[in-house]
Amino acid sequence: MTQPAPPSKSALSLPDVLVALGITLLGVLMIIGTQRINSSGMNTIVGPRVFPMIISVGLTLLGAVLTVLALRGDRAEPAAEEDTDPDAPVNLAAAGIILGGFLVGAFLLLPLGFVFGTAIMYFSVAFAFGERRFGLMLLVSLLVAFVTYELFTRGLGLTLPPGILKGVI
Repeated sequence: MTQPAPPSKSALSLPDVLVALGITLLGVLMIIGTQRINSSGMNTIVGPRVFPMIISVGLTLLGAVLTVLALRGDRAEPAAEEDTDPDAPVNLAAAGIILGGFLVGAFLLLPLGFVFGTAIMYFSVAFAFGERRFGLMLLVSLLVAFVTYELFTRGLGLTLPPGILKGVI
């Protein structure tokens, strides 16, 4: 029976460190958010903060362990079925495009409305993954955003910002 290869140790991997720090930051932000949950005022052991706090602390600890490991030179290994080269240079262009689309869409969500804000986000994801049929991307992005808006507002009864389509949809 063969033993699995030990994790490779090499130079510091910036993506691994960034993911580890991101998980740690998310855990800390969740702890802060959990503190804002109103307690019921009853003298109970298990209140509304208990389970979110367990998840938040666990996520923070996981992020801290991953950060220490990443700083020691441990690297995330691709799964055996992945055809990747862990030593290839990192291309953050697609991630940057998606993040940029998310930020622009989020910024325009209130003035333009949910449909157009999320359509921008969908469009940026399609572009980041290499789609270049802009007319099709625009049509699909708007259609998916509109269907999502209708499902959430009419199907679930949620209130989403209509923006410039107020009175139309």
